[in-house]
Amino acid sequence: MGWPGTVGRRSLLGMLPALLAGCGFQPLYGSGRGGPAATPEMAQISIPPIPDRAGQMLRNELRDRLVPTGLPDKPRWRLDVSFKETKNDLVILRDATATFAKYVGDAKWVLVDLATDAPATKGQSRRIASYSISSSEFASLQAEEDARRRVVTGIAEDIRLRLGLFFKRGG
Repeated sequence: MGWPGTVGRRSLLGMLPALLAGCGFQPLYGSGRGGPAATPEMAQISIPPIPDRAGQMLRNELRDRLVPTGLPDKPRWRLDVSFKETKNDLVILRDATATFAKYVGDAKWVLVDLATDAPATKGQSRRIASYSISSSEFASLQAEEDARRRVVTGIAEDIRLRLGLFFKRGG
């Protein structure tokens, strides 16, 4: 006996929200009985500049995710982020030319409560992206830039999720 037919699958999918609600699942950013949990607190975060081009990209991604309506006039929190990037050749041919590389981004962050100037929570995030090195210098630069963008986007999303959990737990 296999899976139920199309009608059975649809009814199973229709029951999924009720099953999730029964186990205590609550969406982190959605509206529930208590309203959106993390979004109002995130809107009160200021993000100082992060050095270098990749740091600028990370700050922009964080601002888009945490405070999409604009920086707060009187922030309650400050998110201090340091970012380090490394590039390594992975596949090296006999003539000493590289054809494949990896881009690694490491971020350390601290959320500071501005009322007490004390760290409220902190964390680290690391992402790795690989890319091909072409005989065309332009194509290689574009591939590296794309790897950088993927790493920065992943780190920004990870930080957003961790801050959301911190605020959801009553941070």
